[in-house]
Amino acid sequence: MKGVILENRNKGFRAGGIVIKDGKILLMRQFLGPRDGKREEDFYTLPGGSWEAGETIEQTCKREIKEEFNLDVTVGRLLFLIDTESRIAFYFECTTDDIEIALGGPEKERMHANEQYHVEWVNLSKIKELTFIPTPAKEAVLKHLEQPNQPAFFFSTNK
Repeated sequence: MKGVILENRNKGFRAGGIVIKDGKILLMRQFLGPRDGKREEDFYTLPGGSWEAGETIEQTCKREIKEEFNLDVTVGRLLFLIDTESRIAFYFECTTDDIEIALGGPEKERMHANEQYHVEWVNLSKIKELTFIPTPAKEAVLKHLEQPNQPAFFFSTNK
């Protein structure tokens, strides 16, 4: 079954969290300068990262938020899934008592002028103005905010 689910998805699984506190959402802003024939990009991503063998997908979510944001979270219910060409991503509702965040993990190590990562608490009212990667992440967050108690839902960029 794993071969079928991950067929053509070279990055496997991703897990991330929706962390909302005091009217703000936790996001990572990324800037990638011109490279290998690509234009520069400036966008936001939800906290999270790649699943590692031996972890539950919830453990991946918790570990990735700790690595990237230096933030301890409690992982709650599954909110939505996003299926892209390269991976399937699971996003969970996460809570924390902390507000202090600091960039860490591989992003901190590879940061330079042409590749920047900034961890931010962003006002919920600003979400509609932002560019997200993957693109459906923004729509998924907005859908969750409109109906926070709805069952988990699914978005796909595959046709």
